[in-house]
Amino acid sequence: MNSRRNTCMQGARALMWTAGLCLGAIAEAGPPEAATELQDTFIRVHERIAPSVVSIRSLQKMPSQPEKTSPTEPGGWVVPVEESRYPGHTVLGSASGFVLDAERGIIATTRSPLLGPGGALPAAFDVEGHDRIHVMASMLGGEPTLDLLFLKITVPVDGIQPDFTSIAWGESDQLKPGSWAFLVGDPPGIDTFFAPSVLSGIPRRDCYQENLQASYLQIARVIHPQVLGGPVTDLEGAVVGMLMPRRDQPKIDPAQQIVQFALPAKIIREIAAPIIHQRSVESPWLGFSVMSREELREEIGPRALSRMSRPPVGIYIENVFEPSPAFAAGIRPGDFMTTFNGYPINSPIEFQKYFYLSGPGAIVKVETYRDGTVRGSELAIGTRPPEASLPEPSAVNAESPTFSNDRLDETKNQAD
Repeated sequence: MNSRRNTCMQGARALMWTAGLCLGAIAEAGPPEAATELQDTFIRVHERIAPSVVSIRSLQKMPSQPEKTSPTEPGGWVVPVEESRYPGHTVLGSASGFVLDAERGIIATTRSPLLGPGGALPAAFDVEGHDRIHVMASMLGGEPTLDLLFLKITVPVDGIQPDFTSIAWGESDQLKPGSWAFLVGDPPGIDTFFAPSVLSGIPRRDCYQENLQASYLQIARVIHPQVLGGPVTDLEGAVVGMLMPRRDQPKIDPAQQIVQFALPAKIIREIAAPIIHQRSVESPWLGFSVMSREELREEIGPRALSRMSRPPVGIYIENVFEPSPAFAAGIRPGDFMTTFNGYPINSPIEFQKYFYLSGPGAIVKVETYRDGTVRGSELAIGTRPPEASLPEPSAVNAESPTFSNDRLDETKNQAD
């Protein structure tokens, strides 16, 4: 209870800060009409996104119990709402989510708040729409490393079809620190969540194999855990991200939590279809992380990049994990990956799409470039091992014994 009260107090402080920011902008704008225009913009954002936001509860079947003989026995409400809808089941966890495809009944959410004891995947889910109509859903697939889950609506619980609306995708690549961000969620019950804020940070990497949190949007806002999985939108009400649990949550004093993370929309949009197609619930793994050429230029500078031997197409292999399929195949940091299973690769997002479409267990052909030579390798995609999870960014240093890239350091030093 204290934790929730603290979170609410933090949320209130964040809301007052955002309100002050808004009022400051209005004061600079001048006439009172500016306040009405800003308010109308917020209302339009809410009206556009609200029909796509859902509340999700994971369900677990309970052991057989004796039936209650009297509805008037003392002790409070005899039959909770969840029990009346799903007899013999109990709620494991809850989160928010949003509708990717209303026609096909596909929903996206975050995974960890909905897991059962020991990290078990639930067999069933209750989904409540903005119109308070409940439907059952089953799991289509998920990605443990990214903490993503995709659900499929199955049957209406009360015999009424819900009125869902598909989200519109926004351009998360176009966001900058200071861009407006609207955080939306639907906790269980009558509560709803809608809060304006601003971006305080943008992703430094498109690839999340090594440093996951470097791929997140950062938002100046604190939210309650039951809002996790909900969308982040832009001023048009288009989804630019998903609210995600912090990987370092247990280490941080709640009073110090001033930033919320969100997974960029472009990552979700590119890997959703491959994960759903494969119905995969595992994180595929080859054992390397990559950088786009733009990210490489920012990392080492244009002068060092101009001196680097590189192919016309391809993405840079930043780090390689040992042991891994990539390391065993001779792939090393400093190589460029030019093709994946015959497809030319020009960006990390493009690679991830084909990577997830192949999925764990697949044998794939990878072409890499090193010092003017192109070589081909066959690799078996595995599942990400627990030891490949690195410490949080604040604890990562150049002496990490697993991922390393001495060649990148040498390139930067030669240019200095």
